[in-house]
Formats: sequence, structure tokens, C-alpha cells
Amino acid sequence: MVMSSLRAGAWLEIAVMMLQVAGVAALCLSRLAPTPRWSERGRMGFVMALIGLGVAGALCGRHDSEFALFAGGTMTFLLIGMTMGNVHAHTTHANSMGIMPEANLAG
Repeated sequence: MVMSSLRAGAWLEIAVMMLQVAGVAALCLSRLAPTPRWSERGRMGFVMALIGLGVAGALCGRHDSEFALFAGGTMTFLLIGMTMGNVHAHTTHANSMGIMPEANLAG
């Protein structure tokens, strides 16, 4: 009895597509969440999606699937998206702009 008519490579390609969507959603959640609790959950989901994309992409490469390239490209895009831009910074001083006054150098 055959459970599905899809080949093993097709299941891996579907996994790559699902992990791509999950990675982009986790990136958006970690960058746009107003509270640190949801932002931290987004970061954890982001890391899990990257690990999953790496494994699924490597397995797609073993099956001679072009989705290995898509997985690698998505990983690059996600890493650039995570490292660029501003992150929610928790300032400890009263100045909300983050500008520190310079010391008076002229004596």
C-alpha cells in the first residue's frame, strides 16, 4: 500500500517552501513585535527556520533538486534581514533619542 504518489524529493521541496514562509514570518515577528516577549519568540522561530532550511536544502541537494538553491538564497535573505536595521533598544538613560552629550573639551 502506497501512502502517497509523491516522491521523497517532492516532500523535501514542500518542506523548503514551508520553512521559507515560517522564516519570513518569524523575521517579521522578531522585528515588528512591540513587546520583547513576542520578539524573543520570533527570534527562536527564526533560528529554527534557518536550521530547518539548512537541513532541508542539503537533503534537496542530495536528490538533485534545484530547491537547494532556493533554500540557500532564502537563508541569505533572512540573515541579511535579521542583521540590518535597528533593533528594539532598551535605553537606560532619560534621553530617548540616544544622543549622549559631549564633554566640554575647551578649557
